[in-house]
Amino acid sequence: MVRFARCNSLLSLALDASGKGCRYVAKGDDDDAVVKDMSEHLTSVHQVDPGIMKFNILASTRTHNS
Repeated sequence: MVRFARCNSLLSLALDASGKGCRYVAKGDDDDAVVKDMSEHLTSVHQVDPGIMKFNILASTRTHNS
């Protein structure tokens, strides 16, 4: 079971490094891993403080059964 969150669920108008709509997907085995992955992405690509986004990340996290 993989947990994931999509960047465009959090920042709907955010652009990626190439100027297109961001389609980044943070993945992890649990919620903490997803929050860590997405936090690193938000900081490095969008210059957003992930501290204020933690609960939004958790709220948008889903499960993919493979």
